[in-house]
Amino acid sequence: MNSFGHILSAERKSRGVSQHRLATDVQTTQRHLSFLETGRSKPSREMIIRLSETMQLSHNQRGELFEAAGFTSPYSQRNLDSKSIRKTIELMEKYVLANWPYPGLILDPEMNILSFNQSAKSLFMLPNTSDAPMNVYDVLLSNGFIERVQNWEELSWAVYLRLRRQAQKHPQFRQKLESYEAAGLFDDAIKRLAHSSEVPPFIPIMMEFEDGTRLQFTSIEAGLSTVHDDILSGITIELVLPINEESDKLMRNQP
Repeated sequence: MNSFGHILSAERKSRGVSQHRLATDVQTTQRHLSFLETGRSKPSREMIIRLSETMQLSHNQRGELFEAAGFTSPYSQRNLDSKSIRKTIELMEKYVLANWPYPGLILDPEMNILSFNQSAKSLFMLPNTSDAPMNVYDVLLSNGFIERVQNWEELSWAVYLRLRRQAQKHPQFRQKLESYEAAGLFDDAIKRLAHSSEVPPFIPIMMEFEDGTRLQFTSIEAGLSTVHDDILSGITIELVLPINEESDKLMRNQP
């Protein structure tokens, strides 16, 4: 079995898809797909694209298939320091964060904070600079933030469910989830899950500050839609959204 065939077979089997089903989906025969997996046939670039789209491979995985088949991969290997990635983040800062009237954050695929506007700095008590990447979960689960949250028992449920969903899909979040569970930060959330017959669809964040100021808000998550890069596909913008007029006025007037 050649390298391409080995990769193709492994990806297909990991998804629990039969040769017949995949062949049908990419509009070829099971015999031809079998020949591709055993190395008796060489794939065309068009076939690689159809296979990649059907199996929803990441851009790195697609590049691996192209190279295994003897083609030059059209997918460049980039990182956060790549010029094109930095330029895209700068566009998000200029046209999204700078114009959003409420707190906004740009997050990398591991939920580390890449950038934020002044309103987010005030709300989440973020430093101007940091020697190590700040993770949004470390901010939300810090003593300073939790102390200001008036409905932490309910909110911890939402944070826990979100982190658990990410841990199921991405290994990098599993250790973080386990460390928070070990520290007891999600004890209330786990108890509520165990004794509740229904998870509420929406939990606002209710905060009160030392001066008596109160805020109620949630957040919406956004990302670029026309992306052909694994790094950019994992970068998200977290935008705070007030849920009452008082919070709206207070957030708009933040320095």
